[in-house]
Amino acid sequence: MSILGIFIGLAGLILIGLVSWLMMLSINQKKLDKERIAKGEARRKALEREKEDEHQERLQKAESGHVPTILFMAKEAERFNVKDALYWYEKAAELDSETGMYGVVRLCKKTVGDMVYEEKGRFWQKYIQGLEGNMAALCDTGQAYLTGRGTNVDIEKGMSLLEKAALSNYTPAQLQLGDWFMSKDNPSPKPEDSCFWFAKAAKLESEEGMIKLGLNYLKGIGIHQDHRKACYWLERCSEKGNAKAMYHAGKAWIDHGEHGNSVAYVWLFCSAKCGYDLAQNVRDEVGNKLGVEAVVLLQNFAKPLLKKINEGGVSKHLLIKAFNKLYKRDIPIPGSNENSEDMLAQEHGELFENLSVQNVPDPASENKSIPAEKEDKASFEQSGVQVNTDYTDKNMH
Repeated sequence: MSILGIFIGLAGLILIGLVSWLMMLSINQKKLDKERIAKGEARRKALEREKEDEHQERLQKAESGHVPTILFMAKEAERFNVKDALYWYEKAAELDSETGMYGVVRLCKKTVGDMVYEEKGRFWQKYIQGLEGNMAALCDTGQAYLTGRGTNVDIEKGMSLLEKAALSNYTPAQLQLGDWFMSKDNPSPKPEDSCFWFAKAAKLESEEGMIKLGLNYLKGIGIHQDHRKACYWLERCSEKGNAKAMYHAGKAWIDHGEHGNSVAYVWLFCSAKCGYDLAQNVRDEVGNKLGVEAVVLLQNFAKPLLKKINEGGVSKHLLIKAFNKLYKRDIPIPGSNENSEDMLAQEHGELFENLSVQNVPDPASENKSIPAEKEDKASFEQSGVQVNTDYTDKNMH
């Protein structure tokens, strides 16, 4: 029994020792697990801090305008947040990155029904076309920057794009620049610069440029007021058959000088006949000043003149020179000389041969008696222009 008791006691001790050892192992294992978890957490936090630092560094670099980093940020954001991606692509696009522009267009096409993004997409599509050489698209992009249509307002960028197109002799851009320098929306208007661009457009045979330059001269906007130069550009454009130019040329001559109303009536008559509605009332007002006799004579002069204009038979400066000679005007003509004036007059003698100031009456003719009509009629018939003495409304207008 004593031996059995000894064995039982030893077994108990061994069991107690084993349990103690297992408990120690468990405690040590838990300690090791805690240390491993703590190390893993510390490593994870370190990686997160490193990643966050890297992100902040990229963010700072992107915000400072580093295009490759901006595009990286856009590509990363595209997987999770389209709006963030659009922000970065647009930022790259604003720095003239074509990849950024294409990215904006591509993502905007996905946002169906959103008017703001659709407008952005159209804007950048136009910009891409402009960079590819489409001057009209480049011009539209510049104008959009000035007005903030589809993008943020950037006057400097808009001006730069418009000037690029304008210096390539694209007249719509020149006209837009001219308008912008006179616009009330321009924080720094320069009317003198508007004249510069209108002049460039006018010299490239832009009818709108001629009209705008002429009106600037007439009103003294951005340049010293000069009636002669104003009439030169307005009449140059009128020779091309532009009804709006005829209207303004006519208005410019109303009550100007001894024979101004006669010149005014001819241009206003032609303008009204070409369908420019504003000219009709003004023409009639001038006609009332001239009197019936003068109006009929002027109409019979203007009708074949208008026909020749519409047929394209009026060469450059012909009408300006003819009116200069007929009314002793001094409208300046670049590169003109006496011989060229005589040559043009001979070439189109059917309109101007033998015409004189006496043939085409002015306000003074209102005081002349109606019988004087026969003498005037004979003079006009000698020149080959048929005069109709019917004073009905039909012939008055």
